[in-house]
Amino acid sequence: MEKRRTARLSRIRQALVDHKAVHLKEMAADLGVSEMTLRRDLGEVEEEVIVLGGYITSRYETPPYYVAEQSGQQMEEKRKIAQIAASFVREGDTVFLDCGTTTPFVADAIPDDMHFTAICNSLNVLLALQRKPECTVILCGGRLHRRNLVFENPAEVSVLQGLRISRAFLSAAGIDTFCGVTCFNTEEVPVKRQVLARAQKRFLLADHTKFDVVRPAHFADLSDFHTIITNRPLPEAYRSMIEDKGGEILI
Repeated sequence: MEKRRTARLSRIRQALVDHKAVHLKEMAADLGVSEMTLRRDLGEVEEEVIVLGGYITSRYETPPYYVAEQSGQQMEEKRKIAQIAASFVREGDTVFLDCGTTTPFVADAIPDDMHFTAICNSLNVLLALQRKPECTVILCGGRLHRRNLVFENPAEVSVLQGLRISRAFLSAAGIDTFCGVTCFNTEEVPVKRQVLARAQKRFLLADHTKFDVVRPAHFADLSDFHTIITNRPLPEAYRSMIEDKGGEILI
């Protein structure tokens, strides 16, 4: 068993010499093991290699930050939420995929043969989108914040002003009936608000752990979204607030 694990890790290291990131699911299939087995293997060398947004990458290429720590949490829930979200993307759409650990799964779930334009401002989403051969990617570039993988640049707001968005998929770190929709980092707020102002359809992607939680940076209210996609039935207070404003909840 030890020899097989050593051989698998050697294959992964070689793959990372040729590519800065490799897809966890595809690597597991190539090696003939489950994703869980591969995650256990990688846990033995976590000082060297990490899993980020469904991709295996060198820690030296992508140092440890908050998003990396969170990417393994609620994986199945995030994947299910992302699959529902991706079902709304249509041929020719212009979509915005927010930063976070759920949105890379949305990119994964969009069919490879679909022609669409994607706008993003984070590294983990960019890594997922670059694997979609028919996708035109618009990156809001600038300085990379390592803790959340977000690119920040004052000019990215002006880039967004020239765009219109068919569907925007936003993430949140906290949702509360009084404090609204929040995130950890203030540098995320300007882009989120610009996107909300320019999107035809606005989706909030949040698993059950985000509700009744407040984070420092407020960027929206629940009424700003047409659709909330989550993984469990919501408490009555949230359901009433959303539905009374004409929104829908998908599980």
